[in-house]
Amino acid sequence: MKYLFVLLIFLGLMACEQKPKTLFTTLSAAESGVRFQNTVTENDSFNLVDYYYVYNGGGVAVGDLNNDNLPDLYFTGNQVGDRVYRNTTKAGSGSPTFQDVTASAGIQKSGWSTGVTMADVNADGLLDIYVCKSGNYEGNRRKNQLYINKGNFRFEESAERYGLADTSYTNQATFFDYDKDGDLDVYLLTSTNRIRNPNQVTPVITDGSGLANDRLFRNDSDASGPRFTDVTQLAGILHDGFGLGLTVSDFNQDGWEDIYVANDFLANDFLYVNNRNGTFSEVGKTYFKHHSQFSMGCDAADINNDGLPDLVVADMLPADNEQRKKMAGPANYQQFESTIRQGYHPQFMRNMLQVNEGKAPDGRMVFSEIGQFAGISATDWSWSPLLADLDNDGWRDLMITNGYLRDITDLDFVSFNDSFAQGNRTPEEINAYLRQGAPKMPSIKKPNRFFRNHRDLTFDDVTASWFGAEPSLSNGSAYADLDRDGDLDLIVNNINQDAYILQNNTANTHYLQLKLQGPKQNPFGLGVDVTLYSKGLTQTHHQAVTRGFQSSVDYIIHFGLGSGKTVDSLTVVWPDGNAQTLKKPAIDRLLTVDYRQAFPTVKQPENRPATLLTDVTRASGIQFVHQEESYLDYNQEPLLPHKLSQQGPKLAAGDVNGDGLDDVFIGGSFRHYGKLLIQTPAGRFVEKPYTDESLPKDEEDVGALLFDADGDNDQDLYIVSGSNEYYDGSEYYQDRLYLNDGKGNFTKVTDRLPAIRHSGSCVMALDFDKDGDLDLFRGGRLKALQYPLPGESYLLVNEKGRFRDATDQLAPNLRNIGMVTDAVWADIDQDSWPDLVVVGEMMPITVFKNNRGRLAPASFDALKGSEGFWNCIRSGDFDQDGDVDFVIGNLGLNSRYRVSSGEPMRIYAADYDGNGRLDALGSYYLGGIEYPIASRDELGRQLPVIKKQFTNYALYAKAKLTDLLPDDKRQASTVLQACWQQSVLLENTGGNFRLQPLPAPAQWAPIQSLLVEDIDQDGQLDVLAVGNAYEAESVAGQYDALTGLVLKGNGKGGFQPLLFPQTGFLADGDCKFIIGLNNPAKRLIVVSANKGALQVFRPRRK
Repeated sequence: MKYLFVLLIFLGLMACEQKPKTLFTTLSAAESGVRFQNTVTENDSFNLVDYYYVYNGGGVAVGDLNNDNLPDLYFTGNQVGDRVYRNTTKAGSGSPTFQDVTASAGIQKSGWSTGVTMADVNADGLLDIYVCKSGNYEGNRRKNQLYINKGNFRFEESAERYGLADTSYTNQATFFDYDKDGDLDVYLLTSTNRIRNPNQVTPVITDGSGLANDRLFRNDSDASGPRFTDVTQLAGILHDGFGLGLTVSDFNQDGWEDIYVANDFLANDFLYVNNRNGTFSEVGKTYFKHHSQFSMGCDAADINNDGLPDLVVADMLPADNEQRKKMAGPANYQQFESTIRQGYHPQFMRNMLQVNEGKAPDGRMVFSEIGQFAGISATDWSWSPLLADLDNDGWRDLMITNGYLRDITDLDFVSFNDSFAQGNRTPEEINAYLRQGAPKMPSIKKPNRFFRNHRDLTFDDVTASWFGAEPSLSNGSAYADLDRDGDLDLIVNNINQDAYILQNNTANTHYLQLKLQGPKQNPFGLGVDVTLYSKGLTQTHHQAVTRGFQSSVDYIIHFGLGSGKTVDSLTVVWPDGNAQTLKKPAIDRLLTVDYRQAFPTVKQPENRPATLLTDVTRASGIQFVHQEESYLDYNQEPLLPHKLSQQGPKLAAGDVNGDGLDDVFIGGSFRHYGKLLIQTPAGRFVEKPYTDESLPKDEEDVGALLFDADGDNDQDLYIVSGSNEYYDGSEYYQDRLYLNDGKGNFTKVTDRLPAIRHSGSCVMALDFDKDGDLDLFRGGRLKALQYPLPGESYLLVNEKGRFRDATDQLAPNLRNIGMVTDAVWADIDQDSWPDLVVVGEMMPITVFKNNRGRLAPASFDALKGSEGFWNCIRSGDFDQDGDVDFVIGNLGLNSRYRVSSGEPMRIYAADYDGNGRLDALGSYYLGGIEYPIASRDELGRQLPVIKKQFTNYALYAKAKLTDLLPDDKRQASTVLQACWQQSVLLENTGGNFRLQPLPAPAQWAPIQSLLVEDIDQDGQLDVLAVGNAYEAESVAGQYDALTGLVLKGNGKGGFQPLLFPQTGFLADGDCKFIIGLNNPAKRLIVVSANKGALQVFRPRRK
């Protein structure tokens, strides 16, 4: 018994020491035979000062170099020589093994290698190796290398002979047939080491003269020999950038490959769309609404199995609060706007996931960036994103490499260097100081990140269960089934540690792999499109191997099938249009697809089924474009989460001239009058003045209503004044009332409204007291320049066309209810008296019960803790149970915040420094701890005492909210919070409510306006939603992923989201309002956008 007891203890200790089993096993060098380490050592030539890409690391290429169906490896080294490894894995061995054959392969040890790709450059059936070079060298030491495969792991360096010994600062190359002449051309991704301040705002260079202009070489090889010709200028590759990521795909689905370039520093990313005539057009600003700020690697693949290529781009946003605060300087909205004026596109520092929604009527592809919604936006200093099915379930997952050798973004390091530089130092002294200081900085070592595709455009962080927690300095990466066991393994190039060979342990799943045998000049089938159909699941693959960062993946195409045991069919389309279909192919094996078995196909005309709506803006004759004067709220209130001066234009609809047709009023802005558009029987609109526009326009129109104010049976005009540009109490917050003469002629009256001196938001009319005329609720948005204090709201009782403020008498709790954004009158309890439901920013959904003409707040359990960022509300019986429900627009989930009742976002407001001004300090939770949102610099601008309390960035980075605001200060503060961020259906359950989040696309951006309408005429209410918010502060970045959404109701309280390719409803600007217009012949729907054009849609009638 004694020995058994000891044995049990021993076994228990052994169990404790065993690492938990993960999906991937990191093989040791002894196990794999791969003993490569990219050792980087700073010296007088290679350091942060003399070569700022000194810490970017190397890449890896995978491919079958000797045609034995086993993928071999090539690693690039910066200060160490490149290495090539032959795959020696034995069938059934259970683990991949490799042999270093560098010495005999003819690989030269020269220069600073960066990216590497394998391609059959001379079309002899053997993969060649192209190595890019950079570094702090003269041009002759930066010549790219082309290793032509002579067979049996013998290579001959031939870059000069082929015309590919380019001496740019090259980071990667991709081979593809851009001109469809059958052979492989090459695009070179470049940067430069000659610009010392790449973040300085300078004019955009678009004429090909930039120092970091990429290169395009056309393959002009013929019988006389190999020859690549530089056609960069001729082909339209003219934009200057700092390229770090490169991938090709058919982004616009026209059958021709396009080029995506991810650029570091100030330069935008580029999307070069193939014009099908040997030239390209850069359309990044047209296809994408924003980019990553410091773009690293990128990859393009279909993540939601809808047949369209999506895109992921890596950046460097830290995942934890401390690292974020150590590198976060002041938000500079002025600089942000300056870059836009100089021609740059909006950029924000985080990983981007650009989801392809399809082709717009004008031919452009529409992408929605949803990285924050997907949960992949913050993965620290990230390099190589790879989209691949790592668990064989038929959906692409995401792996991102991580790490940086020196934490050069640490602001204590930066500020100390700035202080040194300001001490009358010479440039030589400053550089010498930096050369000595940078190597002393710690490394940013983080685990590589793994995300499992959740099949709903979100990803689960499975780093711990798939990989573990080992930190590294990882750069280039690639995937391949190294041991041919039916799952994808990973290869990672690391700095100052052994490269990773990550063996995939996926079990009990099925797969199908394809090997392409292409035409004579493209034997490995680059540019091929494959579509697999299996039990209702469609997977697509575009054959391009340059992916991630400085790397290229295996040529074998891999499809995971999960538990599926059959494939219905497989279609392969070759670049020349020839195609073949395999019916019921065998699975769990490697199949060869031969081009010689393909046949020409006739491209079918694009089938565009009739959509629910048609854009008839041009036919309507409307040419209105909203104008907004530039005003920076942040100059007055640095800690605002968003501008409050950019809320319009709002719309109002009504028949102002009595012809039976609804006309539309468009709210104006400071210095710009609103517009009244009169509808004609033909559905066209004619502008008609509603006031004297020769007078100065000092108000901002933030709400409007056409209603019968004076009981004369015509539509009068009420305009709400708001914004944040004047101090509270200004005369320019006075609302305005214009009386109609019945013919659409308006007269401004100044004696019908009470004095209103607070910034407003909305106005709603209803006879709440049942005296036969229309009364008003006027929402108060804020106490201007004193965020987050609310402006006063008003209950205005109609007394023979004059409106009396009856708030204190009839609805005293309404006066300072909050920062109101919208409201709706609705009889929630069916007692025939209309109640009022009010929503707002950091407000709970609030119901005011109408007690026979008196409004009092009603309590509902479901609405406790419903504080949100609510923007709009509309009513309807969506579950057809006879009572009224509501749809409510909110911030959505595509945000850096994640809030709940236990972990809300809060605003604490008080005059903390006693200077007579309100300070609004925001907080949020991360990892269960409440932190201040603002960086040390941002908060220090508002509260200078902060920099004395936290004398450096490291101290502030560790500060919790309680360290900034102890109990006494928090208790003395005005505190607002938000616990909900999803847009919802508020279902009336009879005596209570239930909040149900709307479908996922409704959470991609803030919903600003809603229209309830049976758009498909099936007898069940649908919802049209528009939104976005370009006024967000520049660190969070603009919200812009909503492209116009139809939520098709099922009559049971459920909704099916329909995006614009199905509906024809494309409204993808900074949309602020949607409204319906009546016309006996055709219903019209109008959408407004801040600084954008008015759009008009016509629903299809059955």
